[in-house]
Amino acid sequence: MQIHPKTFEYLIKSYYYVGGYSHKYLLETLEVLPFAKKFNLEEYKIKERDDLNEETKKNHFEEWESIAWSFKEKRGKVYVALLEHIKSLNIEDFYKLLLVLFPDTNFKKMSWDSWNCQGEDVKDWHDNLIHYLNLCGIQYDSDKKQLVSSQEDLDIKKILINQNLIDIKFEDVFYRELTNEINKCYKIGSYTASFILSRKLLENLVIDILRQKYPQSQENLKLYCRVDNGKAKRFHDLIILIKNLDDKKEEFGIDKEIIEEFIKLIKPFRIVANSNTHSIIIYGNKDELDKLQIEKMAGLLIKLLRNF
Repeated sequence: MQIHPKTFEYLIKSYYYVGGYSHKYLLETLEVLPFAKKFNLEEYKIKERDDLNEETKKNHFEEWESIAWSFKEKRGKVYVALLEHIKSLNIEDFYKLLLVLFPDTNFKKMSWDSWNCQGEDVKDWHDNLIHYLNLCGIQYDSDKKQLVSSQEDLDIKKILINQNLIDIKFEDVFYRELTNEINKCYKIGSYTASFILSRKLLENLVIDILRQKYPQSQENLKLYCRVDNGKAKRFHDLIILIKNLDDKKEEFGIDKEIIEEFIKLIKPFRIVANSNTHSIIIYGNKDELDKLQIEKMAGLLIKLLRNF
């Protein structure tokens, strides 16, 4: 299928979009998702540096670096590198990128925020992106969080039919095996089992973050464990862990924004996520499970862990 060239241009506008955390948002998303082709900004920078003449390297390198790798739309090297990378994605990875970006609270139109940090008007980037996707016969269903094609010969669901619920490659063996189990359940239609295991994944990631940030002590244990007579009995349930992480977010410095984004995403999830509840929530519908954006939540927690 032919994607309109303007689609790629408006997609990477999110990189230049002012809105606090979102100026690096697209780069971080590309880093987390396991695409067939990875985007490595440092590799682009090294290649460009190697081509510099000796005079610039010796006397004007810092000035060159500042100008060349600015956020300037269509003029900075970051823009060129991003544009070429997005264009090179295979169609499946391109659809996956859209499905991660569209539902996210960072990736949306904010009417009061019209200019990027270089004084360039980017107010209409979101509307224009939707417009050019529609010209290609692609629509985004915000209720179902799905991409829908108006062309009879294009079934986007079928293209993505073999996708995993969580497509993150974990280094830790425990998380890798747990994710494999989640994806196996997801692919055979056992969505309730996939949901329960996903809850366990998020629960353990939050525990690891709290343990890394607050090493074991009599006081710190209470953040992630039930304590009886000074001894840890068992880890807290997800609801309590989320509350404790939220309460402590100010102590995480610049990572506070990652926690805030995670808390926004986890809200609809945690209503049914407490293992103490006696009623069992049945997830017989793939669409309902997809709406929870479990992969995105796991990706944010992984980023937080890597920052320690």
